[in-house]
Amino acid sequence: MKDKDYSVIEALGRINRFAINHLAAFPAGSQALTDFARASEIVTELIPSDSQPGLPASPATAARNHLFDEVWEDLLAIADTARSIARKEPGFAADFRVGEDTHREIIATAKTFLAKLKDPATAAKFIAYAMPADFVNDLENDLSAIDEKKSEQTDDRSGDISHNAHNRNLIKEARVLIKSLNTSVNNRFRRDSIILTEWAAAARIHRTTAASTTNQSPPPPPANPT
Repeated sequence: MKDKDYSVIEALGRINRFAINHLAAFPAGSQALTDFARASEIVTELIPSDSQPGLPASPATAARNHLFDEVWEDLLAIADTARSIARKEPGFAADFRVGEDTHREIIATAKTFLAKLKDPATAAKFIAYAMPADFVNDLENDLSAIDEKKSEQTDDRSGDISHNAHNRNLIKEARVLIKSLNTSVNNRFRRDSIILTEWAAAARIHRTTAASTTNQSPPPPPANPT
């Protein structure tokens, strides 16, 4: 969500506080009461989902990251065991070197290791150093699970896009709502400058864009020294 959208949410929060003090001034059935009620609903919809920082990853993403951690630990154990085997078989560890711990590198390294470990005799050398008897199958299963979680991540992203579109529509509705309330409040309190000043502060949508600074007149040049 953009900064200008957050400023709309902040304005709605201030408008809700304004309504607490002045709602009684509007007659039952008025457009203002309907607008104030809807403003409160929009804030409730937007704040929990899109305004609070530190939201957790989607379930599919969290599960996939956990699988990558497990595969990375397995690869490190295999590489370490290969170095031990290389003490008796020089050069053995050359085929079992790990790369970086990025997701792409982890998958590439795991596939390289599995190609070598398909040989039962090679796998047996690792098992002799207390590696689990099914460590090769376990690594294969983890890679397959990572692929499955990738498709689930795609579904999550589709849900996020839909969710973001919904939020954008709420922001648009909020802007129209604020304009409607501005009309009602100004009509109701047109002879009360104090309340109108309070409303103006509450309903103001702050804008911090580049245009607001670039259009300013440049400062005058310094005077020439005498």
